[in-house]
Amino acid sequence: MGQWLEERERVEIPEFSTSNPQFQQAFQRVAKAEQKPLQRIEEREKKIENKLGLVRDFKQKVSDVKTALMGMRNVRDFRELKGTSSDPDILDVSSIDKSKATPGKYDFEVLNLANTDSIMTYGFGDPKKSEVGVGYVEFKTPDGETKEVYINSDNNSLEGVASSINKANLGIKAYVVQDGTDSDEPWRLVITGDETGWKNDFEWPTFYLLDGDLEFDTERSRDAKSAIVRFNGQPVMLQENKINDILPGISIDLKKAKPGEPIFFEVGADIAKMGEKVQTLVDSSNAVLKFIQDQNSLGSKSYGDPTKALGGDVTIQALENRFRTLIQRTTNDLPGSPVQRMADLGIQFNRSGLLDFDAEKFQSVLNNNFDDVAALVSGTQPLEGFANEMISLVDGIVRSGDGMMTVREKNLQGQLDRMAKEKEKTEGRVEQKLQRAKEEFGRAEAAIQEMQNMSAQIGGGGGGVNSLIG
Repeated sequence: MGQWLEERERVEIPEFSTSNPQFQQAFQRVAKAEQKPLQRIEEREKKIENKLGLVRDFKQKVSDVKTALMGMRNVRDFRELKGTSSDPDILDVSSIDKSKATPGKYDFEVLNLANTDSIMTYGFGDPKKSEVGVGYVEFKTPDGETKEVYINSDNNSLEGVASSINKANLGIKAYVVQDGTDSDEPWRLVITGDETGWKNDFEWPTFYLLDGDLEFDTERSRDAKSAIVRFNGQPVMLQENKINDILPGISIDLKKAKPGEPIFFEVGADIAKMGEKVQTLVDSSNAVLKFIQDQNSLGSKSYGDPTKALGGDVTIQALENRFRTLIQRTTNDLPGSPVQRMADLGIQFNRSGLLDFDAEKFQSVLNNNFDDVAALVSGTQPLEGFANEMISLVDGIVRSGDGMMTVREKNLQGQLDRMAKEKEKTEGRVEQKLQRAKEEFGRAEAAIQEMQNMSAQIGGGGGGVNSLIG
């Protein structure tokens, strides 16, 4: 049936030990004959498995086309947005939710950045050994709640105090730092709030420690403050260095304060990203077209070739014809527009029957005729436009339940399931027949051996029957 038929495990042949070569050869001939039905089942099984693999491969390629099209179903899905800052070192976009954001131009001025509250103690000689006393440290949180952290002889080093404060989860963090001086007491405790903004300013903690000396250096402190920006000329206070609520769907990072320098920020179409979406559609479409071409490239040696088991299949031929029609069709919905068909967007068939995509042409057309491009691709009404028509087409192929290739896949899998049961029954019958053959050959060999033994006894007793008569 061709070299592509893989070797399969056959039903196990019962061992048949014999000293008679003729019996051994006869048993092997019987075993080989009995396995022919199994071989025929396996050959049919392999063909179906191969066809099922091609169906699934084709179905996945068509599904990839549908996935690419889903981002073009309507104008909001098709459109991609980006934010552009005149000085990204001062202010730059963090994220854009295109379902909420709208194109526009804005100006900002970053007057100052938000920061956390921060305080520093006087220095100590050793962060691990210097003792700060025993007792407790009292904090008052920004919402007015009083918290206490207890210090004993086990944690009264500078590092021990920092660790105890951090474990208390008070909304502040403690760090042990070396101030970079050559003094005998360079180690200091720095306490910083977790959140920026004036609302998160906390009172200095009070140290109630016996036999210790842990005091703050008032010259090394910083109050928490909020960021202030001017948005279109109007001051806005922010609790963090991020703009989240001014422009819907847009998050902007504040990186540096620079009073007096306006920053121009624009939200507009991301032409390059939309081009990437179209490129993905073209690539996935070419994968489908190439698959169909390969299946239909039948020659004199293609008969029985498992890699072309779908050659001439009416389903894939119909898909290809409809696909080409939609790509090449001219719309009547945009009279007078330079955008009438997909070729006007840089998408057209080449001589090999696959699609080419001119990204530069697409970007140029999109820059100058965004509304018409969106109307052609996504339509002006639900379920209209090239993308929605293509989705309807490919969905009829891959849709769960009743898609044509989905039904084909289920039918082929059903055949394999039934064949597996048939194979199991056949294997049982073959095994029984071989066991009976083994037993029959065994009895025949035993009978022959018995006759040979009797003949030897008669012929070796002093003349046998004649000696008795004499």
